[in-house]
Amino acid sequence: MESNKNVFIKSAELGVPFGAMLLVASIAQMYADKMPLLSFVTLLVAILAPVVIYRFQRKRFIESDGFATYSELWTLGIFTTIGGAMICGLITYGVITMLRPDFLYEQAQAFIDIYKAQPVKQMQEVADVMQKMVKNNLLPTPIDYCMQMFWLTTSLGCVGSAVTAFFAGKTKLKKK
Repeated sequence: MESNKNVFIKSAELGVPFGAMLLVASIAQMYADKMPLLSFVTLLVAILAPVVIYRFQRKRFIESDGFATYSELWTLGIFTTIGGAMICGLITYGVITMLRPDFLYEQAQAFIDIYKAQPVKQMQEVADVMQKMVKNNLLPTPIDYCMQMFWLTTSLGCVGSAVTAFFAGKTKLKKK
C-alpha cells in the first residue's frame, strides 16, 4: 500500500517530520546567543538533513521493489523539503514575532559589535553601514527573514535531493 501512494502525498506526509527537524534547528539557532551549545544542534541538523532525505528516498525505492525512477525520488526529496521548509518557516515566524520580537535587532547589534572590534578598516565600514540600517529601521522584517530561510532551505533541498536521489536509486536491493 505504501509504494502505491502518490509521490506528492508521500512527500506531504514526510514533510511533517522533516519540518519538525528543521524547526528544531531554527529554534536552536535563534536561542544560540543565549545558550551557545545550541549552535551544535543547528550544525547537527544541517548534517543530518541530507541523510534523512536519502533515507526517505531509499525507503521509497525499496517499497517500489527498485522501480522508482530517479525523477520520482528527486521529486520526493524536493517536495518533502518544501513541505518541511513551509512548516519551519511558519512556526519560526510565530516564534520571532511573539517570543523573540527583538531577535533581528539583537543579531544586528551583535554583528555591529563584532565588526567594530576588528582592526580591518573595511569591517568597521560594514559596521557603520549596519549601524545606519538599524538607526533608519532598515533591518529585515520577521517575514523577510522567514521567507529568505524558506527559499534557502528549498534551494539547498532541491540540489541536495538530486544527489541523494542518485545514490538512493543506485544502491542494489537485497535479495529477499
